[in-house]
Amino acid sequence: MGIRFLMIAVLALIVSGCATTSKQVGAPLQTQVVELQQRVEDQEKEIVDLKYEVRELSSADKATDDTAKPVVKSEPVKASEPKNLDIIHVDVSARELQKALKGAGLYDGKIDGKIGSRTKAAVVEFQKAHSLKADGVVGQKTWNELKAYLNPSTEAAEGSSK
Repeated sequence: MGIRFLMIAVLALIVSGCATTSKQVGAPLQTQVVELQQRVEDQEKEIVDLKYEVRELSSADKATDDTAKPVVKSEPVKASEPKNLDIIHVDVSARELQKALKGAGLYDGKIDGKIGSRTKAAVVEFQKAHSLKADGVVGQKTWNELKAYLNPSTEAAEGSSK
């Protein structure tokens, strides 16, 4: 009976050791799964952004003739700035964008060439008011509507705000 008891005790130790090991291995695997899911989500968002840029560039290409210069962002966002503030997808400076928004009566901030939450909010409001896709991104359609508000009176307003 002592051998039988000893065998049961050894068997119990082996089984409990396996259960403990599987729990320890499961936690790091779960962490890896969560990290991989996050990476996939991030890459999917990046793909959506790239598809949008391709559409914008494609529509801008169709709107211009063969001798026109390519559409490029004239003021790239610095690496330290969040990506969501990169809202200009046409060849226009942030200052010009702010001047046009001010001319449209939607931007009351300083014309400083810095894209911030006020500029982005003004873009969204402009897009809503003009039945455009209200995504806060200045693409060719938005800029075609908005550039009509660039005028000398905006520059005078800029000079008085300095």
